[in-house]
Amino acid sequence: MTDTANEIALISDSLELYAERHGDMAPRVYERFFELNLEAAALMEYLDEYMRGRMFASMVELFLSDEHLDPGGYLDWELENHIKAYSATTAMYESLFQSMRDVLDRDLGTDWRPEWREAWANRLDRVMERVKQF
Repeated sequence: MTDTANEIALISDSLELYAERHGDMAPRVYERFFELNLEAAALMEYLDEYMRGRMFASMVELFLSDEHLDPGGYLDWELENHIKAYSATTAMYESLFQSMRDVLDRDLGTDWRPEWREAWANRLDRVMERVKQF
């Protein structure tokens, strides 16, 4: 198994355990995101639960597949759309991604395995590298 495939498998395992133990993590992630980034909270205050859920699902896809990270791929479209149309910033993306890791770490507690932490850190670094290139 390649390093990337192994990371994706570890991330998937962590998300599955979270879902089994705590259900939908999106509300907790957005709560933490808005704590970390008040500007994002103001920008997104009018989004309904459905739209936040769609955005969360798209974000999870970024961590479970490399296909969206290629130049001209979904992430580039996402950045183009949100930065130009909605005044999103790279700092908002960084806060959003950090909020996922924070929620997993906090809510899984002692079940949050070191290899999961490392896999998430590697994937977040890779995604943020692409975001910062935009």
